[in-house]
Amino acid sequence: MAAPPIYSPVIPCVQPIPGGMYPGRMVRFQGNVPPGGQRFAINFQCGPNTDPRDDIAMHLNFRFVEMCVVRNHLTAMNWGVEETNGGMPLVRGQPFEALVLCDTQSFKIALNGVHFCEFPHRLPFQRISHLTIDGDVMMQFIGFEGEQPPPSQMYMSEPPAYGAYGAPPAYGAPGYGAPQGFVGGAPQGYGTQYVQGDQRRGLGTGAAVGLGVGALAAGGLAGYAMAGGFSNDSPPSEVQVAEFGGDDWME
Repeated sequence: MAAPPIYSPVIPCVQPIPGGMYPGRMVRFQGNVPPGGQRFAINFQCGPNTDPRDDIAMHLNFRFVEMCVVRNHLTAMNWGVEETNGGMPLVRGQPFEALVLCDTQSFKIALNGVHFCEFPHRLPFQRISHLTIDGDVMMQFIGFEGEQPPPSQMYMSEPPAYGAYGAPPAYGAPGYGAPQGFVGGAPQGYGTQYVQGDQRRGLGTGAAVGLGVGALAAGGLAGYAMAGGFSNDSPPSEVQVAEFGGDDWME
């Protein structure tokens, strides 16, 4: 049975992840950033506590002043090394969609239908139990996709070949669709195409992926990455040490 989506959570929010994270599990976020928004964060967290904060397996911090999306992790209230390359694909005052796919080796992140980055697992994904979201954002929808694979496929050293969990669902699959607030498809300037019918464009490096609407019933989402839709063509990331501590994690 599919996990029920979350609609319009009050921000800041702490939400359990039904079934946790595993290879092939994808979380879909749809929201808006107010015109004057400075930053907001999405955390894949190892517990519900925020003061003191539980460990964070992946911290996504969207900073509109610095025009970057920071990726990091938190262990025992100590931040790791920031990854900041890639710029800022989101636009203040416009709706957005973020997809986070858990793979055996990393998280794969797409923003507005285009692959953005990968974040190698620094903490075991099996520890992740909650989402926490705060900052300058209005989240309209959080959806959970992907069936849990058999135990024999949970700890594979290499990602399975495309199709191991079935083809990815159409971008406009029932119950999801384009982010709320879109008029006539994608927001201006994003370059993302939300295609009605049986195909999706704008994913990964720009290749179109033909998809049957029935693909949603094929199960799982590991194929979302494996066909190249989430391939990372970007050069090696430049990293810098985060200088955060205590309650200044959003600073």
